[in-house]
Amino acid sequence: MSVFDQLQPFVSLCQACGLIPYSTKRNSATFKFERFTFSIGNVSTWWFLLVLALQISIVVVMGQLNGELQDVLSTDRNIPTTMIVLTGVSSTAFLAQLFSSRWIVLKYRRLGNAVEAVQKAECLFGEKFIAEHQSSIKTRFFAGFALVVIMTISGMFVFEPLYAVILPKDIDVFLITAFFTVLASINVMFDCSLLFIHICYYIIAHYIQLISLRCKEEDNDDFHASLRKGMDKIKVMRRIALIFDYLCRASSEINSVFSFPVLFLLGIKFVTVVTSAFICIYRFIHTNSVLLEIGFWVNPFLCCTEIIRIWIFLATAEMPVNQVRLLHERVTVMSLSGFPKIFCEKVMTLLVQIDEDRVHLSAAGLFKVGVHLLPALTGAVVTYMVILLQN
Repeated sequence: MSVFDQLQPFVSLCQACGLIPYSTKRNSATFKFERFTFSIGNVSTWWFLLVLALQISIVVVMGQLNGELQDVLSTDRNIPTTMIVLTGVSSTAFLAQLFSSRWIVLKYRRLGNAVEAVQKAECLFGEKFIAEHQSSIKTRFFAGFALVVIMTISGMFVFEPLYAVILPKDIDVFLITAFFTVLASINVMFDCSLLFIHICYYIIAHYIQLISLRCKEEDNDDFHASLRKGMDKIKVMRRIALIFDYLCRASSEINSVFSFPVLFLLGIKFVTVVTSAFICIYRFIHTNSVLLEIGFWVNPFLCCTEIIRIWIFLATAEMPVNQVRLLHERVTVMSLSGFPKIFCEKVMTLLVQIDEDRVHLSAAGLFKVGVHLLPALTGAVVTYMVILLQN
């Protein structure tokens, strides 16, 4: 079964929270996934526009509440100006994620090209081979969905004392219910954006892993025997090279979609971690602020959850790179296995094509995204903590 046939629950979730206006088109004969479609006549498109309008209105309201929060914080003499400024910047940057998520919608054509490239790779693998090596995409979706729900519900409870301070006391029950409902949908959409990125890169990594498995099947005693009998296996290596090329094309299209949003989101989450960590440390040093006591759990919650999201970002971008590295090792072993000269030449040609840079995500061309950034980010957070606490 194609991975795209298993994506319907995830697509429905993204449609419900207003992340994408796309719908799936299935083949009328086989009822299998064919492509993602976008049409102004689809119900999902109108739902997307409705949710977008509601989310923009809530962002405007949250912007006003953020201004009121700054005024409330400025009345407390125990809170330094640095903390007020950082809180305002962090809150504004958090709401700006709404616009980064819309960037994905604008890149519909590139996403379609990526899907088409993966489908061509699936055809070269064959339905039987894919059926024998099923992906864990459903498990990842349900685990991700559970994590999204837990994050959203926990966030609503943690921020409730803070909302009680800045929201009007005489607000209508219907309005407050609508406010928190749309706000929850925004939080779900933000986390679904991260889940969307994870699913995309997992699909690429999964099929690169299947190439390694195919190479492993070819590199066995039966394969050596078939070569001695004169059977032509060069076509197999050509097919493997073509599959890898299609997956690299898909990865290139996906990287172009997520390159700018990843840079933007990493910057937002880095600022949030620095701000929340600074407020947590400052609160333990100066315990005489009533406002900091009201939002006691807000900053530890933000710091921990944003660190988790950053780690997921970096680990997600690393998945295809790790699989390419393993594939390179597998093909290197094949080149040293005593095959005939003409076959070894084909293997060496494939080995040259297997390059990690072809699938590595870069943040707007500035730096490569991966877990190797964790030490640098940790050092940057510690440096900023020292600077802020000295002022």
